[in-house]
Amino acid sequence: MHFQLRIECSASALGGDSISRSQELANILLAVAADLLDQGLAPGDKMPLRDRNGDSVGIAQLIERPNVLASSALLKQGAERLRQTCGQARPLRRELSLARRSQHD
Repeated sequence: MHFQLRIECSASALGGDSISRSQELANILLAVAADLLDQGLAPGDKMPLRDRNGDSVGIAQLIERPNVLASSALLKQGAERLRQTCGQARPLRRELSLARRSQHD
């Protein structure tokens, strides 16, 4: 299976400093994850990617049929958080790190 993700970083929402750009890229990736969990993606289909302004910034595409589809509770939580915050995801690294530690304990 090949999952292609192409993001054009010349969009205005992806300009600015590296922190802003990183946050916007994270928002786009979380939105893709949420859409994949909600809608799925058939082989050959293309999913448009949009920035926080609603501008098209690229596409995601499934090239070959996947052998196994897996989902993660943490990914679902991130998708729900994205929906609740209207696409403005806050930094999650510390929260995910704590969740991983609690799973190992």
